[in-house]
Amino acid sequence: MVRIIAIIFFSISAFLALWFSLLNFQIVDINLYIASIQLPLAVALTIELIAGICIGFIVAYTHIVKLKSENRMLSNQLRKK
Repeated sequence: MVRIIAIIFFSISAFLALWFSLLNFQIVDINLYIASIQLPLAVALTIELIAGICIGFIVAYTHIVKLKSENRMLSNQLRKK
């Protein structure tokens, strides 16, 4: 039952994303300071979304590594006592 609900949810999400892409297909200029490129708006938004997700994962990963290191250090201190 859960698998069917998940398939329906992702199918609706994919349909909405496709519909959004077709509605926002006008070309936009993106200025990169050293160059300028032209992309469809939907492609530009998708690239920004993926970049934001990647940056979020990197920030979260560094925080997790820091916490694991701190946890390991505190565990070693407890073993020594």
